[in-house]
Amino acid sequence: YSSSYVERWQIRRRKETHMASVFLIGLEQATAAQISRALSIERHRIEQKPQNIELPELMDVDIVFAGGQPSQYLSLLRRVREERPALPFVVVTCIPETTEWLDALEAGATDYCSSPFEARQIHWLMEAALPRRRNVAVA
Repeated sequence: YSSSYVERWQIRRRKETHMASVFLIGLEQATAAQISRALSIERHRIEQKPQNIELPELMDVDIVFAGGQPSQYLSLLRRVREERPALPFVVVTCIPETTEWLDALEAGATDYCSSPFEARQIHWLMEAALPRRRNVAVA
């Protein structure tokens, strides 16, 4: 089988078993747990990953929620934008600083969420980001 056929089959199979593949990168344990609880209801596949994730690991993910130190998530965001420009990337932080928010958006973040947050905010972020990804991928 060709690699494109196998890739399409893997994506179709993934969508049959869960709604989206979500990576939580560099988030504090409590924040990651809160996001996981909010998304597990809808059968999303959620994985926690370290800040130093390798880009090939991001090839099979639908959306990233990243946090930690601004220098770390901005560095990851820039690398992701080079390899996967359409991948939704949401920055999650406990510090609602305007400069951090603007830096993240200027670096290419899909959105920015400050903790504490409610489950419905996470659901809204998912709904807002995922259709955007599909539209870019089709174009």
